[in-house]
Amino acid sequence: MHGFSTMILVKEMGMNCMVNQQVTIGWANGGIPTIGNNVWIAAGAKVLGPITIGDDVIIGANAVVVKDVPSHSIVAGVPAKIIKRRNHTNEPWVLVD
Repeated sequence: MHGFSTMILVKEMGMNCMVNQQVTIGWANGGIPTIGNNVWIAAGAKVLGPITIGDDVIIGANAVVVKDVPSHSIVAGVPAKIIKRRNHTNEPWVLVD
């Protein structure tokens, strides 16, 4: 979706992923990311290095992700940190303190 200036180099990418414009996914620190199912990577985000992004994850606009992200999480910021979590896709999002 909106692939303008988007760079994608992954070890593996799951099903139903959405990547917005100006996203960079790729090489850093000796490796490339593995991305799970149902992941949304918003505009301008960077996902770099030998990290794993779990299933059902949202990566906020302009976030810089350089560490693993567990399933059912929303991350944002530079560097990215978890701002909301849930245990399953059928549960509501819960704000992380």
